[in-house]
Amino acid sequence: MRDVTVSDWNKFGAIIKAERADQALSQHELAARAGVSRSWLAKLEAGHRGAEFEQILRLLEALGLSLVLRSGASARPEDEAIRDLMDKQQRSAENRRRAWSADGLKPAASDHG
Repeated sequence: MRDVTVSDWNKFGAIIKAERADQALSQHELAARAGVSRSWLAKLEAGHRGAEFEQILRLLEALGLSLVLRSGASARPEDEAIRDLMDKQQRSAENRRRAWSADGLKPAASDHG
């Protein structure tokens, strides 16, 4: 799994659920590995707050994940990916504008942003 920034309980639950699915584990199987109840895991995956840290650590260990804390000053991988995507979109738009200008064409009304 790539580095992921967890900003809230919903995102944390979604990450756990996705990783469990990637490993083809049922909630029951993962709960047993982590020493937590299946209902606790279901609540966590649904984004409920208030999970105890010890249980979270056991769950991460059962999934083979680790918890890393970083200063907020460092760039997050998803920020870089978003910037790359935005740059690619911008270059594509610029290339279309150049092509329209070179061909003497104007963009269709639906192409105006």
